[in-house]
Amino acid sequence: MIEELASNPFFGIILSVSLYLIGQRLHKRWPIPLFTPLVFAIIMTIVILLTLNIPYASYFNGGQYINMWITPATVALAIKLKKNIEHLKKNVTAILSGIGIGVIFHTVIIVMLSLLFQFNEELAATLFPKSVTTAIALGVSESLGGIASLTVAVVVFTGVLGAVIGPTLFNWLNVTDPVAQGVAMGSGSHAMGTTKAIEMGDVQGAMSGLSIVLTGIAVVILAPFGLMLIQLFF
Repeated sequence: MIEELASNPFFGIILSVSLYLIGQRLHKRWPIPLFTPLVFAIIMTIVILLTLNIPYASYFNGGQYINMWITPATVALAIKLKKNIEHLKKNVTAILSGIGIGVIFHTVIIVMLSLLFQFNEELAATLFPKSVTTAIALGVSESLGGIASLTVAVVVFTGVLGAVIGPTLFNWLNVTDPVAQGVAMGSGSHAMGTTKAIEMGDVQGAMSGLSIVLTGIAVVILAPFGLMLIQLFF
């Protein structure tokens, strides 16, 4: 009975959407990290699949129809950017320099960790695109010889972590500028961080959406150089 239900494409769709909506309701009442809609939906989906012994492939029969909208949804973020184009014009130098420095710092950290823990080239290539959206991360990982499935897991973890702790870090560090908040969320935790940025405000959402694209481009350019540095030491 459960196997037949799980094999129906509507199972994955209904389960994903229902858990996300439940997470929204819980987060509005108890705004704690665990009830962040995306985090709650991911954790509960895993729990349900393991408890009922439902194969991931069965769930993905429906989940793939949600997954296919990741790229169009990312592109649609340009709508918010158009509405807030003045913020981009006023802060273009700060935005570009912030994203550039962030990607360089990220690349250096991956190189240092790879050397410190003796990661092989395959694992290093897997980690380089962890802070960009899935569509770009997969292309970078595969082109460098990384493990695509592990890249997806790392990208999801990075996005969820950034979306959960981002607002708290802003409060601790007294970062109140909406442009800075948006750039940080988009460049650090891609689409998932952008979802949270949109909740924070239109400016944050627009700048975060822009940062996804620019960070992706920067990672595509810098990741091969980072891998070359690692190869020099092995």
